[in-house]
Amino acid sequence: MLKELDASLKTGKQLAEYIHNLSFADLPESVVHQAKRVTLDSLGAILMGLRKQEAQPIKSFLKGLGANPDCSVVRAGLKTACNWAAFANASYAQVYDCNDGHKDSAALGGSAHPGRTVIPTSLAVGEKLGSSGRDVITSMVIGYDVATRIRGIAKRPPSATQSSAAVAAYLIGLEQENTQFALSIAAFTSPKAFPENLTYDTNFLHCGYEAKTGIEAAWLAREGFSGPPMGDDRKLSTRFRERGLGREYEIMNVYFKPWPTCRMTHGAVEAVLALREEAEMAPEFIEEIQVHQLTHGMYITESPVDVDSYYKTCMFNLPYIVAVALIDGNVTEAQFTKERIADKAIHELAKKIKVKPDEDLDAVYPDQCRPTTVEIKTKKGEVIKKVVQNPYGDPRNTLDDDALYEKFRAWAGTSLSEEQAKDIRDVVWRLDRLSSLSELMELIA
Repeated sequence: MLKELDASLKTGKQLAEYIHNLSFADLPESVVHQAKRVTLDSLGAILMGLRKQEAQPIKSFLKGLGANPDCSVVRAGLKTACNWAAFANASYAQVYDCNDGHKDSAALGGSAHPGRTVIPTSLAVGEKLGSSGRDVITSMVIGYDVATRIRGIAKRPPSATQSSAAVAAYLIGLEQENTQFALSIAAFTSPKAFPENLTYDTNFLHCGYEAKTGIEAAWLAREGFSGPPMGDDRKLSTRFRERGLGREYEIMNVYFKPWPTCRMTHGAVEAVLALREEAEMAPEFIEEIQVHQLTHGMYITESPVDVDSYYKTCMFNLPYIVAVALIDGNVTEAQFTKERIADKAIHELAKKIKVKPDEDLDAVYPDQCRPTTVEIKTKKGEVIKKVVQNPYGDPRNTLDDDALYEKFRAWAGTSLSEEQAKDIRDVVWRLDRLSSLSELMELIA
């Protein structure tokens, strides 16, 4: 048994040491502020998701569990066990495709959207343990590093679940060896594959289970359970220190989504909204629209949609998204209601939109974040063109604090009054000065 345990501790040692030893004092001010920004952004995603009809059964499910009322479920008016609170909030965060993201991690086999598991886990475990705001911020920074630094091309590792385990391990205060076991238990017990079929609600429940399973892995490690060797892609995940662990924080490299759709569609959305402002873009004047897309991003054309399609399928269908953006002049949750999807005019315009794979764009990815070229040909024979290299929200073209709050306010929608939204924002901005999360959790619960 000792031989097997020794083998388990050979992989991930640097990562576990980092998790165990990091303190708030190590973090630059910019990293601390970024942790507050991703918290506010994730809360907006959760608030928008919980209003969706498809997410309503989560609340009644939790009530039926009869679990200990330890932790808050956002705007649900109830508390439940820590692991189930994280499950609910992470599920809500994924109802719409609107979470923050990490382009390099997505391209190289890590977690594409770290916030949807890290933030719900940090808030739930932090609330249960009475952790300080500083400890919660530190756990978030750790979570983003684990989610995006554990990578694999041949086989994508369960880094989202491992990030939840890392957050919980830090807040619980596990020793280094137990932290390694928490990561390996999380990998072993994680949901094994993200659902490819988007027409089922398990798409967002999967994220809930990643958060929940990671917390449970840390608890199991705390009680003395060991785990198998942590799976690792030697080309991408080993030698963490050489790759900047502890010096460069991946939380700084996330993008924020201005629109609740797949990030691969954002360059096209930004382009057509700009062109709509510059010229007459009424559907009846358009002959054809060409969108030049990354070759490996063509999955956003694979599932055809029609007037009775599921909202999630529409979020991953570029012709629908471009068409509704041109007609409505915006892309929000309102563009994915059953009533809006049922509008035949959108689908008629979508038929004029051709998406073409472009190898020239592949050459600059991921250095440039989802580059896109849009060409609109009018019935008069005019051709207007727009190129977007780094869509809005990219770290090099990010939302400032005011824009981030306006996005939070818009996505919170009817879930919050203006006063409530401002109160949450103000508490989040001083998260590092909170002795516990009680003030924040009372506002969002």
